[in-house]
Amino acid sequence: MRRLLLRSTRLRATALAAMAMAAATCASALPVSGISSMDLDRSVRPQDDFYQFAVGGWIKRVKGPAYMPGWSAGRELQLSVYQALDSDVQRIATLPGATPNEHKLSDIYTSYMDVAHIDAEGLRPLAPYFEQLDRMTTPGDITAAVAMLSAQGLDIGIGTWVHPDDEDPSQYVADFVQSDLGLPERDYYLSNEPRLATVRDAYQQHIERVLTLSGRADAPAMAKAIVALETRLASAQWTQVATRVPGATSHRCTRTQLSTMSPGLDLSRFAQGIGIPSATDRFNVSQPDYVATYGQLLTEVPAPVWRAYLRLRLSDHLARFLPQPYREEADRFFSGTVYGATASRPRWLRAMGVLEDSMGDALGQLYVQRHFPAEAQARARTVLDNVIAAFRQRIEASDWLSATGKQGALSKLDHLVIRMGAPDRIRDYSSLVTHPDDAVGNWMRARTLLARYEIDKLSRPVDRNEWTMSPQSVNGYYSVSRNQVVLPAALLQAPYFQADADDAVNYGGLGFFIAHELSHAFDRAGSQYDGFGKRVEWMTAQDRAEFERRTHALVAQYSRYEVAPGDHLDGELTIGENIADNAGLAIAYAAYQRALAHRAAPILDGFTGDQRFYLGFARIWASEPINTPTGITQALADTHAPDRYRVLGAVANQDAFYRAFKVGEGDAMFLSPAQRTHLW
Repeated sequence: MRRLLLRSTRLRATALAAMAMAAATCASALPVSGISSMDLDRSVRPQDDFYQFAVGGWIKRVKGPAYMPGWSAGRELQLSVYQALDSDVQRIATLPGATPNEHKLSDIYTSYMDVAHIDAEGLRPLAPYFEQLDRMTTPGDITAAVAMLSAQGLDIGIGTWVHPDDEDPSQYVADFVQSDLGLPERDYYLSNEPRLATVRDAYQQHIERVLTLSGRADAPAMAKAIVALETRLASAQWTQVATRVPGATSHRCTRTQLSTMSPGLDLSRFAQGIGIPSATDRFNVSQPDYVATYGQLLTEVPAPVWRAYLRLRLSDHLARFLPQPYREEADRFFSGTVYGATASRPRWLRAMGVLEDSMGDALGQLYVQRHFPAEAQARARTVLDNVIAAFRQRIEASDWLSATGKQGALSKLDHLVIRMGAPDRIRDYSSLVTHPDDAVGNWMRARTLLARYEIDKLSRPVDRNEWTMSPQSVNGYYSVSRNQVVLPAALLQAPYFQADADDAVNYGGLGFFIAHELSHAFDRAGSQYDGFGKRVEWMTAQDRAEFERRTHALVAQYSRYEVAPGDHLDGELTIGENIADNAGLAIAYAAYQRALAHRAAPILDGFTGDQRFYLGFARIWASEPINTPTGITQALADTHAPDRYRVLGAVANQDAFYRAFKVGEGDAMFLSPAQRTHLW
């Protein structure tokens, strides 16, 4: 009996163990949901405020560093990418077999981090530039100096953009465009809003302090004259909305015409100064009236003011490479007053920005080699393939697009160039000379090389595979002139992509991001170009009228959203991104349904597949609330809606969202079917 009892006990134990193992196997067969309960705010109903429900927990528990205001999921991930790269760069010079590019990255990093040497150097590295600026007496001299700085990566109100010609996309065109002033946007100079006027006053004080540091006795008067000069330039600049109208900035001209189109500013001389070959005879001037004003100011504003202005802009441009008083002044004004930081950004993080802007491709190569698993890319490509297939199906099934319009849209989709991960080849840095004790020289030589790279495009055919964003960027883009989408390697990690998670959250995150960028090919501007980047109308007149009707509904919807009481978004300014958000979310959902292939999605952590899809979408837009004057100013000037409204605005137009969360009349999230906007 005893022996039998023991045997029975063992049998029961074995059976229980087998059952436990089977249960564990079943549990392990289920993927993780990819949804963290800590990110949620269950005190809010998703039917009333889906954004707060989806990421309210993240907002409460995650606090960004004081040196990075506007903390968000994207910034959180980008910081982790740079932390990994900082560790890599510190080690590479000591590792056996380091490549020439890796040694150059190390030189730039080392020189930038050596603040003791930078302080000891003083302004000596800037002396050759100051000498040329001090010799300026005529408009021609000033034009030559502006060109000299532009050829080294610093645009003073006017710049050159080399891009595929939308009249002949197989060739590049040199385009002269309005460019940066000392403050971020023209409204900082022109608006009477108190928060902008405060920054404007602080800017004049900043100029005064910088000029005083350089030993000028007339700093107060000169600061006032510089602000007046920039204000006149700002008043002539086009708004962001105006510059984005297809064809509005198309003004072709020859080299001879460049010489005469703007008295005071000889653009032909400027072209020569930045190194455009003399054989080049096809140009574009995007904002001719702005260029005319620039030329007028070259003749009207005394040369001493221009000399002081160019010295100021050069000093501000290089402040992070200059002695401590210049660094601290730039940090106080730009990081603090303009962007709202309450602490200084760590030197190592600034160093990552220097490497990004000087040898971004080489830094990206290092990142991909060390931090980009091939298996993540393979699964992400499945998401990409399903997004493209779903987009095609939605175009074919469109209820508002004619047969002609569908043919044009499908042709454009067929010719779309999509790149994910990293470029097949990187820029050639072999001619770049670097030294571990020459921070300013390293920067200027690197920026000169990059500017030269752009100008050299004029002598070769368009490369539709070229990347203009590095693999370590937590971002992506659509290029209308190349009909190209680029999705960098850094995106293929949480919260955008989780290799061990169920499909739902990945289609809501990465799937949406892919579809968003694809949708830019069909937004208000993108839809006026064909699959090769040529500006043509492939919709019928009726198609275009219906497209605009739906677009205007989106403009009205987003114009109702308030960043702060009384401060409404500009639906026209954000329309391109709003179209891509709304269309991208619908396409990504269709791609998720395609991936399910009529299978029922599992319920994980209490959420259905459709619910997890929308929660995954919201999670990538988690960000701290906008509650400072600086934050409000930046939000109102951004072509993207604030993250909260990117989520609320897009889900409000998705019929599947209403089904997923049982949103009905009386709920705060509810829009009647007649009010919902559907495009692609």
